[in-house]
Amino acid sequence: MNFVEYPIGVHANVSAHEGVGILRCFRSASLSDILEAIWDCDIPDGDVAKALTIKCAPGTSLRLIGQYRTPAEIHQRTELLPTKCATQIQSHAVTLRPTGALGVVIVCLRSDAASRIVEAPLREFANANIHLGDIFSACEVAMCDDLLAAAQTSEERIAGVQSFLLRHLRPHADSLANRAALHLRKDPTMQMHSLAAKLDSSPRHLSRAFNAAFGVSPKRFARLARFQKILAERRNGRSWAQVAQACGLTDQAHLVSEFRDIAGESPTNFFTRELRIGAEGMDEANLIIQHARPADRSVTES
Repeated sequence: MNFVEYPIGVHANVSAHEGVGILRCFRSASLSDILEAIWDCDIPDGDVAKALTIKCAPGTSLRLIGQYRTPAEIHQRTELLPTKCATQIQSHAVTLRPTGALGVVIVCLRSDAASRIVEAPLREFANANIHLGDIFSACEVAMCDDLLAAAQTSEERIAGVQSFLLRHLRPHADSLANRAALHLRKDPTMQMHSLAAKLDSSPRHLSRAFNAAFGVSPKRFARLARFQKILAERRNGRSWAQVAQACGLTDQAHLVSEFRDIAGESPTNFFTRELRIGAEGMDEANLIIQHARPADRSVTES
């Protein structure tokens, strides 16, 4: 399994040696057809962790979130979510606010293949936040908790998570909706009539099948895939005008409008207080690590 790590520190441009925490991205060759990535955010210093906020942006993947240190509070706007949950974030970021030493693993399942791991239809996860114990058995979740807590390194944690996923892996089930999702993830600018023709379907039939599978229209799904691309392009150092052009948007004003509709805030506000951790191209989980606002810290300390 390949991985990339990004040091987290209180100052910009920290080295791995100087960092007080590590964000690691793992990609599995054996599970590449179902996984976008597995992320492990490990900040053992509680004071440093409490000064940060981890933001998970909207996107197309199904995310399974588990924790192994002091449980962080997980919020979506004003709603407090389970500390171990599954969600497909379609609007407004999900925010993790550490209450002490932070350890969180985020498994990002490809939308077109998530049904190979979870039995519930993906439409049930759209902007929902379901406790992992309602998806897998309580015994299995407890075993994962013990594994994560006992592991000494990220490699051990991720190896255990990968074994868990392999035990739950089911055969691939081909469907019109899954094939459409795969195409839209690769090319979110594809027109619906072109997609339907490519899949030997009518736009109306494709839309119905897609809604039934994912709880969202193909057009909205494509916009979420494009939102992921917007974040990736921005991280690669492009100006907002260049990002708009690269993502098929008419101009920067169109990009701002699109960003507000999906994220619930402007691009400028979304990235305010972001730590620069050298994570260019870090788009699989759309993770943003920020200095916490004073109001955020007061919530976790009260």
